[in-house]
Amino acid sequence: MEEMKSCAASICAASAVICIIENIVSGTKLNNQMKILLDLILAIVIITPFIRKDITFDLRAAESYSAGNYDEAAEIYNERLRQQTSYNISEVLLSQIRSAGVICNKIETEVNISEDGSISITKVALIADDFERAADIVRSSLGKDAEVVNYAG
Repeated sequence: MEEMKSCAASICAASAVICIIENIVSGTKLNNQMKILLDLILAIVIITPFIRKDITFDLRAAESYSAGNYDEAAEIYNERLRQQTSYNISEVLLSQIRSAGVICNKIETEVNISEDGSISITKVALIADDFERAADIVRSSLGKDAEVVNYAG
């Protein structure tokens, strides 16, 4: 850790000196040549600790990573994505039903998302004062083969 602090301090000091020198030589004929030289010096100051191997990185945390951790996170993500997609589709269908003048109290959409990202709506359950009309509105949006059932709770 001390090596890292000294490396950071030397980089800061070199940067400060470089800024001062750049301000002194700005506007002279040597400006471009001095800029290249100072950039090379800064690069050497930054690279030197790594070449001398004063700084090492501890990667023990990376060794503890397992594919199981990723699989669990992916499952949680996919389930949350499915729930959010189902909710969004239900809200769109609900607004379509209500805009047609049908009172709809509840709507739930069962959604499956495949590995390639395609969405299939397997079933829509709803409670409406005019179920047949609401079902026709849903089928007009999702296709005539869409399964629309009366919500059983």
